[in-house]
Amino acid sequence: MSIATKPPVYYRAAIAMLSPLYRLWVAYKSKSRLTRQRELDERFAVRYLPVPVADKGVIWCHAVSLGELNTAYPLLEKLLEHGFGLWISSTTQTGFERAKRLFAEQIAAGSVSHSFVPVDRPVVLERFLAHTNPVAALFVETELWANTLYACRRRGIATVMINARLTEKSYQGYAKFAQVSKTMMANLDSVIAQDKDSAERFLALGAKKVAVADSLKWASVSQLTYAQQLLAEQKAQEFGRAGKTHIWVMASTHEGEEALAIAAHQALIKQLPNALLILVPRHPERFEAVYQLCQQSGVETVRRSQQTNINEHTQVYLADSMGELLAWYQLADIAVVGGSFVPMGGHNPIEPASLGKPVIIGSYDTNCHELVRALKRVGALAQLDATDDKVAIRLFEAIMQAYLYRWTGESGAELVASKQQAVFEQLSLVLQAIKEQGNDD
Repeated sequence: MSIATKPPVYYRAAIAMLSPLYRLWVAYKSKSRLTRQRELDERFAVRYLPVPVADKGVIWCHAVSLGELNTAYPLLEKLLEHGFGLWISSTTQTGFERAKRLFAEQIAAGSVSHSFVPVDRPVVLERFLAHTNPVAALFVETELWANTLYACRRRGIATVMINARLTEKSYQGYAKFAQVSKTMMANLDSVIAQDKDSAERFLALGAKKVAVADSLKWASVSQLTYAQQLLAEQKAQEFGRAGKTHIWVMASTHEGEEALAIAAHQALIKQLPNALLILVPRHPERFEAVYQLCQQSGVETVRRSQQTNINEHTQVYLADSMGELLAWYQLADIAVVGGSFVPMGGHNPIEPASLGKPVIIGSYDTNCHELVRALKRVGALAQLDATDDKVAIRLFEAIMQAYLYRWTGESGAELVASKQQAVFEQLSLVLQAIKEQGNDD
């Protein structure tokens, strides 16, 4: 077992000083007393659920939020199939709730447990690791903490950063704290980077072992459930009866993007009067505000939550629901992926591409740059400059061109199908890291 490299004194002191403030912040933001108590208990290692029982031991996987957990899901399924138990930790409430839903059956069966992530303090981490006793710790995409990696190394726990990405901006941030970054890289066994640029940046920070594999996002495509397929079929009939012949979706939108979609749609219906926009906000707490925006913009809007059928006058269908995004993608002729026209890094374009839908995305794509680049290469995706002051017009023009030239996304669906080996590539590297650490029994 390699010698653990202790983080700098100033880092450990800063974490210790900030910990009480963080406790107050957690207590303040929690939505209910029950959730608040559980979150505080788990973040500060007071109380945990029982540890999964598994033949090959438990793997701890930390996925910050919903997106990272969705990305890691195919790999985690394979690890369960290999006989490992899973302890999944999340930073956000949405990630925590997603873990509960994704692994409901396995949690009930005792092969998976989930919690909020422990704070990066040595005394907390010692209690957490003593309780979970993992054979390996996986960190998804970007989340690393110096004390956590040090504690894992001291216990001989294999540590792997999976589906890792490191933008130039993030690299510069890490580089400013060279001592901290150096200790993290020294205590990290392996990095599985999703692109060569990220791999080079990790090596420049001092990572010891870096491999490049296709992004897990290629393999994290959900299949249409029976309920989603049924919803898509029912809505297709409803929209058909209302005479809607041109349907496009703008999905996973953030503040500022709904106004863009509405402006583009108002231009579109002047050319295609039977066009319908399905608008899918990313966060449920914004549903009401988006509806009010639609009302103020003067577009005839029907809300999914009201269970009201559309008619020939409806211009916007507000999908203010959760868990139905694939149905809306299935219904649409064209998919516009949000989080990319405002600086949020862009959301996953793989889901609509896998369904054979032509995709349009903005230029803020740091979360999915390699995926965007690959889909552009095969002609399945168009990318617009989100900083253009006429971006609403550009979006309208792109949608019109897609209809005029009957642009399809078949090449995108073929590309996604060809990339499904990504999960096996990363699985092999994770298993290798566990074996090298001597934890593979």
